[in-house]
Amino acid sequence: MKKILPLAGIVLCSFVVQTQVNADLLIRNGKIYDGTGNSWYYGDLAIKDGKIIKTGYVTNIRASKMIDAQGLLVAPGFIDVHGHIEGGIITNPLANNYIFDGVTTVITGNCGGSADNIKSFLEEINRIRTSINVASLIGHNTVRAQVMNRDDRKPTVSEQQKMDALVDQAMKEGAVGLSTGLIYIPGTYAETEEVIALAKAAAKNKGVYASHIRNEEN
Repeated sequence: MKKILPLAGIVLCSFVVQTQVNADLLIRNGKIYDGTGNSWYYGDLAIKDGKIIKTGYVTNIRASKMIDAQGLLVAPGFIDVHGHIEGGIITNPLANNYIFDGVTTVITGNCGGSADNIKSFLEEINRIRTSINVASLIGHNTVRAQVMNRDDRKPTVSEQQKMDALVDQAMKEGAVGLSTGLIYIPGTYAETEEVIALAKAAAKNKGVYASHIRNEEN
């Protein structure tokens, strides 16, 4: 004898409510590289308030703007970890040269040269609303020149302390680490102990150390 389910039971089992979700942007039909190391896949990507809220084939999301990415790649923005954009980004905040190549974040302040005042530089970046994200290292050559000009000698104890303090201050103001340009003046005059001390000041604030070595030929 066959068991017959009540009609209401059948309705309850088969009826699924799909809540409509609103998004600001829906990118459809793209070839998605999600940056995790997994294989690419075709699908959609929904964005709301600047954040990705769903990937895959999206059926229950309505967006105020839609982009058909068929035949195109969809990927996280690339990061250029070696930039020198202190001047250029101020005069060209749209940074078309980066955006058109998919670069959305640039680390500047490399090779020992950075803005003198990291706080002022980052405040200006925020004020002009650059199209890319910008982070900066604090440059060893910049710091040394502020304390010792272009002198070819070891720093005194007092001068080393002043340089350490400048690096520490820059880190607290938003720098992501210390860079050196040991082939350039005045960084080429620095001995190992000077660089180690400044790197420690950056490391104390969870910063990285990026070195342009003294000589690439040997």
